[in-house]
Amino acid sequence: MNMQLTLDAVTISIDGRLLIPQLDLQVAPGEIVTVMGPSGCGKSALLSYIGGTLDSPFQADGRVYAGTIDITGVPPDRRRVGVLFQDDLLFPHLSVGGNLAFGLPADIRGRRERKRRIEAALDGAGLGGFQCTAARF
Repeated sequence: MNMQLTLDAVTISIDGRLLIPQLDLQVAPGEIVTVMGPSGCGKSALLSYIGGTLDSPFQADGRVYAGTIDITGVPPDRRRVGVLFQDDLLFPHLSVGGNLAFGLPADIRGRRERKRRIEAALDGAGLGGFQCTAARF
């Protein structure tokens, strides 16, 4: 589902020090926004706030909307927000398919269904065939 991301008067601080001043931002589907600044200026904290995983030393105010839905108080696992980090966070002892299998929800059961989901994800990313058939899902 494509919908606009809106940040409404979002501020981020830590120990009384303002990192992100009031930020009002609308990101349309397909639009790319770059957040730049020196280390420690609040870039990762902002992404964590959008995703609902902001650590307790930080304080944040403002609202986050997905389309017209206010997701500010929605648990992280229900926000449907993902972050792609610049460093790989893969398990080196697992295949590509094994790494994808690790992230599958526990309610997806059965080797055949798990394999089907992994293959579909790889096909969708243009990486069909990279799952390594020797891996156990």
